[in-house]
Amino acid sequence: MRVVSFLAFLPRWLALGLSLFGVQALAGYAPYADGYVIHASDTSNRYVVAGGARFFIPPAEWSNFAGAPIAAQTQATINSYEVFPQDGTLLLELSESAIYVVVGARAWWVPNPTELGFWDDTTSVNVVPNGSRDVFLNPVYSALIQDRTSSDVYLFVAGAKFAVTNPADLAYFGGSSAVKVVPLGTVGQYSNEVYCGTLLRERSSSTVYYMGYLSASSAMWKGVATGVTADGVVPDGALSAFSTLSGIPSCIW
Repeated sequence: MRVVSFLAFLPRWLALGLSLFGVQALAGYAPYADGYVIHASDTSNRYVVAGGARFFIPPAEWSNFAGAPIAAQTQATINSYEVFPQDGTLLLELSESAIYVVVGARAWWVPNPTELGFWDDTTSVNVVPNGSRDVFLNPVYSALIQDRTSSDVYLFVAGAKFAVTNPADLAYFGGSSAVKVVPLGTVGQYSNEVYCGTLLRERSSSTVYYMGYLSASSAMWKGVATGVTADGVVPDGALSAFSTLSGIPSCIW
């Protein structure tokens, strides 16, 4: 059995997720320094602040933040605080050793001490509850990214990367000012295979393709999908690397 996709299980979760992103755009950063724990005055909920964002602390993990400075606010006020930290925020979940840096509303793995030194150092790493990075799980998240020290630009969408070499493509996706610098080595962690079930189209085309597989061991294929809206747009020519299936590829066997 091959399970390769958020979309295979939650195909219409996207509408809810995207609507939440829109609401969140109105939120503001919490007015507390990193490490503060905010107690909700009208509920039992607790949150730790990192990069101006709030991270819910499950009751089982309260003791891990027992020595932190405390603030109190109503739940409604807490709910108005951002869920995405400011760019450059370093995160470490309680039970993990891997450190991530937030860039462009996504957490990117910091692979080695050299990269950690570039982004900052271990004194500024924010310890957050287990599962905190789930807030970044948006199956069709899209951004222009560039490895630190590299001049190559890629579109990151639905868990995959696509080279952006055409000026028209670069302009369409936001231009050079929209490129996010990520830890060196990030680009190499990804292929051009998106999450199975993602609906894609190329920038200059109206044809939408359903991305999937023929079997558990096959390469990714594309199948023409009609009457649907694309989850994401990729540079012109990016989908030519995938063979076209006469039907719709699968995601689970």
